[in-house]
Amino acid sequence: MAGTRPPFPDSTTPEFQAEALAEANAYRAKHHAPPLVLDEELNAYAKSRAASRSEQEDLQAGHTGLRAGTGENIFWGGGSEVLPGSDAVKSWYDEISAYDFDAAQFSGASGHFTQLVWKGSTKVGIGRVSGQGSEYFETYIVFVFEPPGNMKGAFAQNVLRA
Repeated sequence: MAGTRPPFPDSTTPEFQAEALAEANAYRAKHHAPPLVLDEELNAYAKSRAASRSEQEDLQAGHTGLRAGTGENIFWGGGSEVLPGSDAVKSWYDEISAYDFDAAQFSGASGHFTQLVWKGSTKVGIGRVSGQGSEYFETYIVFVFEPPGNMKGAFAQNVLRA
């Protein structure tokens, strides 16, 4: 699907990536998942995904065009400034309230949480774009994960209780 506006400029910095990664790994540690490792190739992919997601307002672009073998969490926020990675990570983690550990299966209401703490995901790319939208300043943050999480039949061994 073609974009409806030019992509926002890259606002990914090493400081932003380090802060976002530390936040993600702190939550992963609570759920007995190994720390994610930043991957340069995945960073480039995450930046391109963030840019392409920003071509449509809010989160209308969804996960269209995501390459096979990669998991993805997307965050959108509006405000008066560029948002930190911790805002995205906390919003994804807060979906824990919708996850049923006993059922151990995918739910759209908790999919960001389960991907975030998915034990089998080991590498991550982190990208951010931001710019002035039609109403307010917008930030898009994308994490891409490999191997991907949220695989049917594998929740019990990959999404562990805190």
